[in-house]
Amino acid sequence: MGITNNDLVLQNPHSFLTGFFLFIVAGVLLYLAYQWALPKPIPGIPYNEEAAGRIMGDMPSIVAYMKEHGRLRPWFAKQPVRHGSPLIQFWMTPFSKPKLILSDYQEAQDILLRRSKEFDRSTRSIQVFLTIPDHHIAMASTDRRFKGNKELVRDLMTPKFLYDVSAPQIYSKTTALVELWTLKAELANGRPFDARRDIFDAAIDIINAATFAFDDSLCTVKHQLDYLATTDSRQLPVNPDGSVDFPQLPELDDIAVVHALCDHIGNQFKSLKPKLSHKFKLLTDSSFRRNLARKDELITQEINKSLQRFESGDNTMFSAMDHMLQREREAAKKAGRKPDFHSRRIYDELFGYIVAGHDTSSSALKWIVKLISEHQDVQNKLRSILQAAYPAALAESRQPNETEITKTSIAYVDAVIEEALRYASPLPVVLRETTMDTILLGHHIPKGTDIFMPSSGPGILMPALPVNDNVRSETSRTKHWGGKWNEQDMHLFNPERWLKTDETGKIQYDSQAGPFLAFGLGPRSCFGKRLAYLEIRMVLVLLVWNFVFKPLEGELASSMAVDSLTSNPKYCYVALEKVQR
Repeated sequence: MGITNNDLVLQNPHSFLTGFFLFIVAGVLLYLAYQWALPKPIPGIPYNEEAAGRIMGDMPSIVAYMKEHGRLRPWFAKQPVRHGSPLIQFWMTPFSKPKLILSDYQEAQDILLRRSKEFDRSTRSIQVFLTIPDHHIAMASTDRRFKGNKELVRDLMTPKFLYDVSAPQIYSKTTALVELWTLKAELANGRPFDARRDIFDAAIDIINAATFAFDDSLCTVKHQLDYLATTDSRQLPVNPDGSVDFPQLPELDDIAVVHALCDHIGNQFKSLKPKLSHKFKLLTDSSFRRNLARKDELITQEINKSLQRFESGDNTMFSAMDHMLQREREAAKKAGRKPDFHSRRIYDELFGYIVAGHDTSSSALKWIVKLISEHQDVQNKLRSILQAAYPAALAESRQPNETEITKTSIAYVDAVIEEALRYASPLPVVLRETTMDTILLGHHIPKGTDIFMPSSGPGILMPALPVNDNVRSETSRTKHWGGKWNEQDMHLFNPERWLKTDETGKIQYDSQAGPFLAFGLGPRSCFGKRLAYLEIRMVLVLLVWNFVFKPLEGELASSMAVDSLTSNPKYCYVALEKVQR
């Protein structure tokens, strides 16, 4: 006769009860662990209900959006609109604290300009730039290194340095782009061609020259110009959309290194866990490690060249690197120490100057050539104003020189640039982190909370979301400045919105006409924005002076974007006709 389960239970009642008790305890612990792992909202701030009920938070929605649209950044601008609230919270990854999206320009301005002690550079932003950890962009304002690094680069954005040192380099490399496009316009015979690589190359040539004073042997655009000089237009393949493809030289080895490292930093922006992805790439990607080593070798070579020139008695400033080396020499003399020209901070400040200076300008210029092709009225007006502003150049059938461009203020040029940056901001999100418990729009926000502030959301490209002034901070209510955009046309590209007429009837550019966050605001705004404005202005003037950008159709005119370090147009084609004089 067999023994049944009931017999076993009767013979071992304590074992059964113990097992049952452990089962119940395990179940309770699992339930408590599950509840602990669920997202914990900040009271009173809207969020996606489905995200709060799953450990993964908003991550599934974010991943699905990226798969469908190929990019993440518009997701941030859509969430406040979805909830009808200027402040919402979300969970980017599992087991994380809530992050906030603030889509209210008045409050964002207050945070960036007047509340920097409560809101500093975020940990996420610092982790994105782990490739250059000793650059000031990768430091909190409280970092003991920050002040010294800013002192090292302090004068690089002064008008004197920009006009005397940077402007000649920008002009020279932009002229090379004009020469390349003159040849391409002739070979293409009016047909469109892809301008992305040319603009990218010109921007990298410009920033490399501004950083290191590279000569034409490392000028990518010059190499491409020489390569195409023997091209027969009959050999150019014509695509079904009417565009032509030009043969392209491979990137110069050292330029390819810079390109690859810039791409890595761009990918870090898209990563949900930038610190982890950076470390993983370091461990698993030998080419990435080689690129980092080669980058340092390149900087070492250029520093040694400058030091040799200084030792020979020539202290002329040709580049940002020359300036940094001179600043280090002065600082060492003042401190009574030996100069360290090969310090990590000099290397990272130099490469960070390239990374930040290249991507922002390259992206902005791609959008600008698309916008002036699409808006022929803006392009024609701009060209007429330029011809009136540079009468000597027009009379002598030449393009304006660098001095004429830098010394002549043209309100409409500034308006076109600012509107392009508002309409298609290269940096779609400004990110800050709370350094202490604080209050935002009436809500208690814990220390260590990330705040995402979209530069293309409500109040900038779409109607603002309502906010009761009673919940605003005192400084937001009393010190806010700037106008508001007309909600009827704020979604359109219209440079005129940046212009006003003064009491004498003169048209002037108004930088405070309305909300604008393309470069951030305040003490941690984009360090290189003055260099970016100078470069964009010079390139825009010379391109519109020399070429008619004909309108495009179909996919070539698409406004679709892709994300990297900045946001770029997916399609950036130009159909050029040389301006006849």
